[in-house]
Amino acid sequence: MKRTYALKLAYDGGAFRGWQKQPGHVTVQGALEDALCALLGKRYVLHGASRTDAGVHAVGQVASFASGRDPDLSRLRLPEGASLVASVTASPSFHARASSIGKRYRYRFCAGARIEGAFYLGADARPDWDRARQALEGLAPLPEITGLASPASNRKPAPPLSRWSLDDSGLLEVEGRAFRKHQVRNLAGHLALVALGLAEPQTLAALARGARPWMGATAPPHGLTLLEVLYPRELDPF
Repeated sequence: MKRTYALKLAYDGGAFRGWQKQPGHVTVQGALEDALCALLGKRYVLHGASRTDAGVHAVGQVASFASGRDPDLSRLRLPEGASLVASVTASPSFHARASSIGKRYRYRFCAGARIEGAFYLGADARPDWDRARQALEGLAPLPEITGLASPASNRKPAPPLSRWSLDDSGLLEVEGRAFRKHQVRNLAGHLALVALGLAEPQTLAALARGARPWMGATAPPHGLTLLEVLYPRELDPF
């Protein structure tokens, strides 16, 4: 009888060409499937909760697969830059992506000093994070924020943010039911413009309501980290 296994993963996005398997590139999904094959002698399809872009980090990515074996996943040998945080036997109905009810991301800005994994704003930058917070507050009444997503072949509506925080050190955290292509990076890119006085706070909501694909600033991937994938209590394997 097959069992469903859930894995919680952390990785440095700089070591991989994103999550999704791509021919000729080192990706997180590809590396994990190779590691599973080496451990179990059979190739499995691993389902990830989020298709993180190249350069995006994770400390709480979740993946799942089904197997008729009872593998000792503590013996899984992952490449440098990736680590297995936890592994458990999950509910038979659990699926890392389809069972998710939300995700939480962090974007780190940095002004005046270079910090690994941060969006560097320049030594002379004096960002006004109150302006950026005002822009974020303007998103609250919107039923969806699809205009913040980049063009995609399947352009689904983007649900509003469930919650957000932005402190005076330039640390942004956002949580939502679902995020579309480049949505957090686009959000971060425009917030940087607002904080630097290059755009007005109300322009963020105007862009979020827009029907056109995103044409604004996109923050670089290395400042973004997937913190947590959220599941219903009865299905949450962790």
